[in-house]
Amino acid sequence: MAVWALSSPAIGSAQTGAATCHATLQEAHKQLPWAGNAGEIQWSADQYDCKVDAGGLPWITVSVMPPVSGSPQRVLRYAVDTNFSPAKREGTIQVGDSTVTLEQAGGPPPGMAFSPSRLEFTITPGKDASGKDAPLEATRTLFVGSEEPLVFTATPEAKAPWLKVKDSAGGKAPQKQRSFQVVVTAAGKDPGVYQATIQLEAPGASNAKELVPVTMTVEKEKGK
Repeated sequence: MAVWALSSPAIGSAQTGAATCHATLQEAHKQLPWAGNAGEIQWSADQYDCKVDAGGLPWITVSVMPPVSGSPQRVLRYAVDTNFSPAKREGTIQVGDSTVTLEQAGGPPPGMAFSPSRLEFTITPGKDASGKDAPLEATRTLFVGSEEPLVFTATPEAKAPWLKVKDSAGGKAPQKQRSFQVVVTAAGKDPGVYQATIQLEAPGASNAKELVPVTMTVEKEKGK
């Protein structure tokens, strides 16, 4: 907890049981950017041992400069850490019986990352080495994530019925990571290359929408 007391040697022991220190602040409210920031606030008080307390908030640090001889003005120095959360935050610094409110803006929205960046499948109909029909369906996992919990959705292109997406986690609760099972099927498809996209969405992300290309190559049936 950042607590600094400014005391005169002659009255340093007068805090206990003493009257509340009355402080007059030049600024009682500060709006700060999300990035780390520092500044000063001029103030005066009716006692030399005014207590300054940041309330134990880990993102606020305070210190007090000694008053200039013969001047009632003092300087409160504050510093705030970078706010990596997109939500704004607010804290207070108690200076004697007065309060300074620090309101810090939220950081930029988190980004959505996904892997792989594209999905490619190759399916070859026919018999496998054991004489059984080779599978006409293939599955790969698409991973999505962010530094902050978000609601992720993955929607296959409507005009590609051969492409389906299954949500392995289920539900719509915000998460930092999510995986989707991407399934393609070559049943009833002639040999050729089929292309489509999956649209990823994460409301609240800096890149709220992304497209993942999907390619399915259907080869000629073995032995033909």
